[in-house]
Amino acid sequence: MTAPRSATPPSLAQSLHFWARNASNESALLRTSLSVGIFDTLPVEDEGAPVTVQRLAEQVGAKVRGVRSLVELLVCLRLVHMDEARGLVLARPVAAFLRDAVFRERLHEAARWWGPIGHLEEAVRSGAPMTHEGQRWDVLEHYQRLFLETTPAPSPEAEDFFDRFARGSARTWLLVTVGRLGLLEQLAMGPQGEAALRSATGASERGLRTVLDVLAHLGLTRTEGTTVRLTDEARQVLEGKALQYLLRSFSVSAQYWEALERLDETVRHERFVLDLKDPEVSRRFYADNSNQITAVFASHFQLSRRAAATIAQVRPLAGASVLDIGTGSGVWGVAFSRTEPTAHVTYFDQEEVLAQAKRNVEQLQALSRARFWPGNLFTQDFGSAAYDFIILPQVLNVLRPESLPDMFRRVARALKPDGILVIAEYVLNERRDGPLEHLYFGLRRFLTNEGDLLSHSEYSELLSNVGLTASVCLPLPTQELLLAARPGVTLPTRLAPATRAAA
Repeated sequence: MTAPRSATPPSLAQSLHFWARNASNESALLRTSLSVGIFDTLPVEDEGAPVTVQRLAEQVGAKVRGVRSLVELLVCLRLVHMDEARGLVLARPVAAFLRDAVFRERLHEAARWWGPIGHLEEAVRSGAPMTHEGQRWDVLEHYQRLFLETTPAPSPEAEDFFDRFARGSARTWLLVTVGRLGLLEQLAMGPQGEAALRSATGASERGLRTVLDVLAHLGLTRTEGTTVRLTDEARQVLEGKALQYLLRSFSVSAQYWEALERLDETVRHERFVLDLKDPEVSRRFYADNSNQITAVFASHFQLSRRAAATIAQVRPLAGASVLDIGTGSGVWGVAFSRTEPTAHVTYFDQEEVLAQAKRNVEQLQALSRARFWPGNLFTQDFGSAAYDFIILPQVLNVLRPESLPDMFRRVARALKPDGILVIAEYVLNERRDGPLEHLYFGLRRFLTNEGDLLSHSEYSELLSNVGLTASVCLPLPTQELLLAARPGVTLPTRLAPATRAAA
């Protein structure tokens, strides 16, 4: 069976969150698994012996790490089954609809549109077919067919698969496009006439009509005569700052578009289209993301304040020396200084990122206790026995697996003997087949030449190798809090109660 849709349809807010963050990841996952040959190579359940990831990678001629990044997601989605020995087979219903020649051709046709869909904004403005790789593509007609016409599928499971395969990424790019055109911002101000919307967005009559038809199909807009308005549910979801946060989320997803389109190259050859190990690419990418990082500051501040309060249950923070490595928005270091005003926090990151972090720290009136340290995460010597607490806030996932031992060595050296390492990270379960959102995040890390997500036991082994033999993993909302220390250091075993953090 494929992963079941909830008996209760998702709310519009839940759908928008998924379209912004993971719909294009899911489409790329399924498209690449088909093109690389994973679906055709895996034995079908009850028809053949399970195979390992290593054996599957050999059979399809791809890299083990890339195949694993796909397969762990396929297992989580129940498209592939994994036994206790980590042997893999294709779920029988999936094999059945993929053997249907007509449905298979429908998938291949849909897969061809990833690149042309990237021209949607231009198509909306001109109303005409677009040129992509020397061919003409009527992107507007494709959207009409994809969302507004019905094509029978062999089974409900097949239709669900096609929706994820073809429409998920199309939804994401539609909302990227209407964000760039300013359409949702116009409608958030109140009902608008179609002529006024064309004038404000630069859309053609055909382009605007296509976009509005699909937005109405998605439950975002409705048209009465020539007047367009947000639906009541959309208006409630997009009120206040929510719209700008959503648009920034889609803007971030857009940066991965070409890399997702060419994910098969990365899986086969580890050829990274968006290579964040390239210093210049990394600088531009994270500088562009600095506004988005700051946009989630408030929600992450809730998490970081709770983490600081959790540590304070067993260890006084007064006068503590804190190093926040890869600080991003500064949210984790600020949480310590706001929890204990006498704590001294050093914020470490690229110089471009620190510029935004400094503004955030100043806004929260914690600048007098702050030091900003620009440097290279991958090579920096952090000193010896200098810090009571070292924070790694979603930093480890940018490091290639082979880099983690050296990173932990440098961090352990910089901790005082009774110091505590604080890791905020997406930690996988011990089977490495969930949580689903973690795995999609991990797929993006793989395709940008960054790191892997690990389970608690995998982290524990690496930490033990540098003397941090005590560790606990506590669940925070959306991620996990992993604490590590040397033998004899008391670590908390449960989270402090949630409190409302003042911004």
